[in-house]
Amino acid sequence: MIRIVNIVLVVLMLGAATWTYAVKHRAERNVAEINELERRIKLEKESIDLLQADWAYLSQPSRLKTLAEQYGEQLQLQLTEPQQIVHPNELPAAPEIPQNDGIADIIASQMPDQLTTGSVEGN
Repeated sequence: MIRIVNIVLVVLMLGAATWTYAVKHRAERNVAEINELERRIKLEKESIDLLQADWAYLSQPSRLKTLAEQYGEQLQLQLTEPQQIVHPNELPAAPEIPQNDGIADIIASQMPDQLTTGSVEGN
């Protein structure tokens, strides 16, 4: 009887040791994955900071003015007149599109004379 108890206890001990090792191995793998993700996040944040610094440099008004003077003739740049700047409420209203029509009906309603298809002969 004592021998059976000893065998059961040894089997339980081996099972507990195996389970403990598996949990430890899984935890170490998760820690390594977390460290890799943190490294990648840090790299992305550094890239974002670098891109923001580049954008700040590239959009400096003095730099843009120099470029506009240098390439203005080639690009045919013109000064913006005050009457060219409008507020959103001054823009024309968007055309009203029926809610339940498909895209083909919308296109047909906007240009009925020009609508032809390759599979159906015209009128």
